[in-house]
Amino acid sequence: MVTLFQLIVIYLLLLTVSFVTKSLQPIIYAAIFFIFLSYVGMTVIVPFGKTFMQLFAPIPGPFVKLLIGSVLLFYFSEIIVKHVSEAGYDSIAKVAHFAVKIVILSLWLPQLSALIESLSKFIIK
Repeated sequence: MVTLFQLIVIYLLLLTVSFVTKSLQPIIYAAIFFIFLSYVGMTVIVPFGKTFMQLFAPIPGPFVKLLIGSVLLFYFSEIIVKHVSEAGYDSIAKVAHFAVKIVILSLWLPQLSALIESLSKFIIK
């Protein structure tokens, strides 16, 4: 119920922004988008992620945390890339999305190196 009220407030705020000069509208829209995205992330997505991680707590290793973290990073990247590309900055959006993919891969590198090491031990023996 609180989230519905906040969505209505955001909608009314966007309506008032439509009466602002045309040169300020993209900046205000972008600011409202990122404020709303951070709010939704902190109030809905992060608690959902914590609950989801507790559901898979019996699984050993950091794989669940890495998987959920990777999914959340990729999801936020998709949202931001769509917003930036709609603003007309497709090249920046592609570079940002590529950078997030590299960050996700770098999160998985220690586990991947351990897997390669254990597989190489099996192959050598």
